[in-house]
Amino acid sequence: MHLPDAGAKWYYWKLPEPSFWARITAWGGYALHQIAVWWLIIRMMRSDKKQTTISRDNIILLLVNLAFIVFHFIQTHIWYDGLAQDVPIWTSQYSVIIMLVIILLMLFPRRGFLWGKKLKVSKPVVNFLRKYHGLYISWALIYTFWFHPMEGDMAILAGFFYMFLLLIQLSFFNTKIHFNLAWIGLLEFFVAAHGTMIAIMNGQEVWTMFLFGFLIMTVFTHMHGLKLKRWHKFAILAVFAAGMIVAYSFRGWENVYEIIFIPAALYGGAFALWLVTAAGTKIAGKLKRA
Repeated sequence: MHLPDAGAKWYYWKLPEPSFWARITAWGGYALHQIAVWWLIIRMMRSDKKQTTISRDNIILLLVNLAFIVFHFIQTHIWYDGLAQDVPIWTSQYSVIIMLVIILLMLFPRRGFLWGKKLKVSKPVVNFLRKYHGLYISWALIYTFWFHPMEGDMAILAGFFYMFLLLIQLSFFNTKIHFNLAWIGLLEFFVAAHGTMIAIMNGQEVWTMFLFGFLIMTVFTHMHGLKLKRWHKFAILAVFAAGMIVAYSFRGWENVYEIIFIPAALYGGAFALWLVTAAGTKIAGKLKRA
């Protein structure tokens, strides 16, 4: 039995009365999963070998993630609760938003900012993000994975399907698959699909904000990492514009401003992270030379 939904700040899928063993198994499973993944990632980071193919550590990382997926499934069906019982929902949401911001900034030099326009991000910033992004992103994924119980609700199942894809990406850390822009772009596109699906399932009119807000990212940034011809890009842009016109003809043009919220947050976050990381690496460089 669940308590009634009390709005955006309320998380529906948790027990009305938390139990001792639910907390122990959820937090214990999360801690063991996180430590195991961090240990393997640090091990790969420290390796002197320039990795291009799937290594033994990648296979171990994949098996570790698979083992904890099975454990979380069993844990949910015996004790149910995840980390959501003890921490607010925004912690899970913002951890993933920051992950998207990191990926966006890290790929500015490869696929550009807007319509393929390349940005020269300084080497210290790029090197810092490339070296340490795995530690943050693995935390964001595993924390979010354990935040939710593995409930049979379609909205939750869709989220876990997307999470499984992201854990596969994590497991192939430092390989050609991990750096493939088509694969990365597909994972980023799934954010639009997932966010829109959840909003529709919940009967929210703002599904258009999620769909077209995230599709702006796909059309103006993500797809430019692919080997598309010029006319392909303009055809995709035309389909996007036509879809938006149809959708907001029904939703109302007074609401069209909402599509800028998600791009503003992600692009703004990327530039803010750029400034913070540039300042941090510059200070660290001066301290190192002192």
